Formats: sequence, C-alpha cells, structure tokens
Amino acid sequence: MTEMTGYAVTAQFYDPMTEASHAHVRAQITDALNGLDARSHPIVDIGAGTGLTTRAIAAVLPETEIVAVEPDPFMRPALMTRIWSDPDLRRRVSILPMPVLDAPLPPVIAGAVASASLVHFSPADRARLWTLLEERLLPAGRIVVEIQCPLSREIPETLLATERIGGVHYEGWASAVPVDEQRLHWHLTYVARCGDVEIDRRSTDHVCWVISSRDVLTEARASGLDGAVTGDLVVLGKAASTT
Repeated sequence: MTEMTGYAVTAQFYDPMTEASHAHVRAQITDALNGLDARSHPIVDIGAGTGLTTRAIAAVLPETEIVAVEPDPFMRPALMTRIWSDPDLRRRVSILPMPVLDAPLPPVIAGAVASASLVHFSPADRARLWTLLEERLLPAGRIVVEIQCPLSREIPETLLATERIGGVHYEGWASAVPVDEQRLHWHLTYVARCGDVEIDRRSTDHVCWVISSRDVLTEARASGLDGAVTGDLVVLGKAASTT
C-alpha cells in the first residue's frame, strides 16, 4: 500500500474540506449498506481517515461492530477523538493503526468499505486486498468501494471546497498531472483568511493510483468476487458458485 505522506498537511483541513463535498458519496455508501445483516460480524472501514465514513456506517448499521483501519498517524488523532467523544462509537469501533494488508482482521466479516482509499493501493496490493476480503466475507456480505480517479488525466487547479469556521474562511484547491497511465500526481493547497487577511497557506503533493469501476470488477472477479456499479461506487459480494 502506498504511504500518503500528504496527510501531514491535509489532516487539519480534512473535515471542513470534505464533510459537505463528500456527503453525496457517504449517502451512496449508506444506501449500499442498508439492509445488510451485520449483527454477528463486523464491517471493516479501510482507510477510515478522520472517521466521517465510520460514523455513517455506524448510523446505518446501529448494531454492528466496526474495525476502523487507518495507517496514517496524522489522521488517527481526529479518528480517535471522534470515536472517543461518542459513547456509542466508543463501544462499537476498534481502531487499527496499520495498513489493512498488515492488520489483524477478524476471520469472518460482514462487509467492508473503501471510501477515498483505493487510490493508495498499487495493482499488486489491490490483488492482495480482494483475496483477503473474499476469504473473510460472509456469503451474503457486501464490499463497498468508492471510485475516485478512474483515469490518468490532467486536472487544472480547481476549488474543491470552501467553509467558514467562526471568523475564518477556508478554501481547498487541487490540481493533478499524470505520472504515467496508472498514476496521478496531485498538488493540494489549503488557504485560510480572516476577513481580507490571509493567515495561513499550506501545500502538499502526493501520488495516487488510478482505477476505474470496470478495472475493479475485473480484478475482483479474479479473486472470487462479483458485483455491479452504482453511482460512484462498486458494490461487491461473493461470486455465485458455478457448481
């Protein structure tokens, strides 16, 4: 799994820059999980970040235990704070501080969610991920995968989000250029202004893997999974037996 060192800068801005802009994807994730029987076995949140998706999973599956896997040390303080500050989450969510491929996952899981995290897996690591999940997934389980970067293409600088906290106005900007056919180099800038005065500006760079929904289905099928595309997601389950 590719280490994303850009979170050292991004972590403090992550929630205000993504809570609203990413809300439509979290709504799709909760729709995809709705009705899943996960009372006896946990859901794995792959790359839990600050816990926004973890909280959404907990809301739609109120009896489910969640394994929140987050390898980045700059994101985990916010994740721990979110879990600790909510007595219900504190009871149900376990935080594992390592990459999911190295994590001591339960032997049986009801499902998994990879939101804004698959871009950090190389093709070889994705193959390992699909196998790891298929081996643990209940027959009626679901794996929900967000598709973020389906193509390696140049993206001009774009305003991602803007939020006001107290008297401070925050902006998040992003641009990307291809490294090759499989990777994008992202440049992110965060700006804070108090009135007309710029009080903070921080930038960071990272490289992410691109993968389309079609590629996810092709790779997953090679590991015994199958599924369908729905909106920004691919929803996978155990492939039907041919015997």
